[in-house]
Amino acid sequence: EGEDMEGGENCPMPTQDITLNLKNRAKAITSAAYGPENPKLPNEAFWRKKSDQWDISIVDAKKSLCGNCAAFNVSDKIKQCIAQGIGMEADPWGTIKLADLGYCEIFDFKCAASRTCDAWVVGGPNTGEQEGEEGEDYEEGEEE
Repeated sequence: EGEDMEGGENCPMPTQDITLNLKNRAKAITSAAYGPENPKLPNEAFWRKKSDQWDISIVDAKKSLCGNCAAFNVSDKIKQCIAQGIGMEADPWGTIKLADLGYCEIFDFKCAASRTCDAWVVGGPNTGEQEGEEGEDYEEGEEE
């Protein structure tokens, strides 16, 4: 894994290829109910479904977001990749900030912090500060 990000060669492909990103996001929508489409709306039916599925209150369901999911990567490295993929013709950093974008490591796509999905995992986001520590608790030969 190189640190040089020139041209996006060390970036996840979906950060550089919008078609692949959209394909992976569509998979998250259909297989894990990624949403809601517009987090600024009440989306009561969406959140009721999540609360029923997780057997928690709607208030608590609304607290389980991509922005605090362990699979939500917001490291400087991944944000640089996202910016490169958006391109400098636009305002990539403005877009990243406005949408609070990160990268979903479960479904491999650019993801908004204010959304969620059925695959939400406690303990995030991944800021990259503990890089190289992933899997430390995993014993060699241990079955998943």
